[in-house]
Order: sequence, then structure tokens, then C-alpha cells
Amino acid sequence: MFRTATTLAGLALVLGTASALGHGDTAPMAVDTTGLPDLPEEMATENPWREADPEVMYKAVEIGSKGYNSNCARCHGLEAISGGLAPDLRFLEADDFGDEWFLDRVLNGYHQNGAVKMPPFGDILSQEAIWAIRTYIETRPDDQELAEKQPDIQSYHAQLSDASDDATVAALAEALASSAAELETLSGAPKTITALDEAAFLLAQDPPQRKKALDVLTQALRN
Repeated sequence: MFRTATTLAGLALVLGTASALGHGDTAPMAVDTTGLPDLPEEMATENPWREADPEVMYKAVEIGSKGYNSNCARCHGLEAISGGLAPDLRFLEADDFGDEWFLDRVLNGYHQNGAVKMPPFGDILSQEAIWAIRTYIETRPDDQELAEKQPDIQSYHAQLSDASDDATVAALAEALASSAAELETLSGAPKTITALDEAAFLLAQDPPQRKKALDVLTQALRN
């Protein structure tokens, strides 16, 4: 299920160890999903945002990032990068088996020997929020590979700031998309969603959304 050698038994052991971090007095928080399409009342069994149109994907990742940081990061790590005491969810495979495991944990929580290791979120998070968090997690690239892109992002930011014609902006959109395509997800999801992807998408609009693309790249450089 995970794209590592971790067995289910080993995973259970890691989850048990995660009690050292625990949720403690951090209460689960609802997530504002404004901007995402409404899903049917019945819970989906597979991530409905996985192959959505780009606008929906980017919104799902944006909302999922906020939901993850509010509810999951304390145990599973900032930006979904685990410190080792809880599973690194970036490796949870982006398929129906991974979705089933994720959904079960989110809806029902996790208990061991009568102790709550992870609280249930089924009464807190909407279906839209649950799958947005899943989308954010599964579209994460390797953090070291993304870090190596920082000089490229800096260069693209400078070029876009200086761009004076549509041809240059169009060329930058292609360059950003090409650079983004070099990153792979750890989950096996179809593609990563990073600032490179979003900026490329914004510049490919008619007319190009240059200011928004610059803001996206600026934020990426600050992280």
C-alpha cells in the first residue's frame, strides 16, 4: 500500500509510536472548502479530485494544504514530511487501496490498546475537505528534489518580472511546465502540484495572469 518496504504490521507499530506526539489538546478543525465543487452526499471511495481539471486540482491542493496543516501536521509533519514517528503519508499510494486506508483512518481514527492515537474526523471534515487533504498529500514531490528547484524558481521569477512581451511570457509558461514535469510524486499520483505548475497554468491563460504567477513564485521562494 505504501510505496516503501513498510509492512502493515510495521505501520501499526509506527502508528503506536506516534502517541509520543499525539493530538494532545489540539482539537480537530473544520475546513472551509469554498471554491470546490460540491460532491454527492454519499462518500466517494476514490479521490474525486485526482484527475480533475487544473482549476479544481489547484483549489483542492490549496484547501488541502490548509486542512492538513490545521489537523495533520503536528503528527505527520509539516508539508507532509514525517519526522519518523508517524507514517510519511506522501508514500501512501494514489490508488483505490491507498484511498481506502486513508478514508478509514480519517473517518474512524486509530486506537491501540484502548488509547486514541488518532482521533476520528468523520464528524468534523466534509467529504470535500477530506479529499482535498488527500489530494494535497498525494501530489507532494520529494522535498529534496523540490529544494533543488529553488534556483530555477528564482530565475523564472526574475525573468517574469522583466518580461515585456507576450512571446517571452509564453516561453516562460512552457519552461515552467517543463521544469514542473521533472518532479514526480512519491505516491504514484499522475503529477505533482507545485508552484511551478500553478505559475505555468496562470501564464498560459488568455490573457496571461502575470501578477498572480509572480505572487505564486514569490511565495515559493519564501517557503
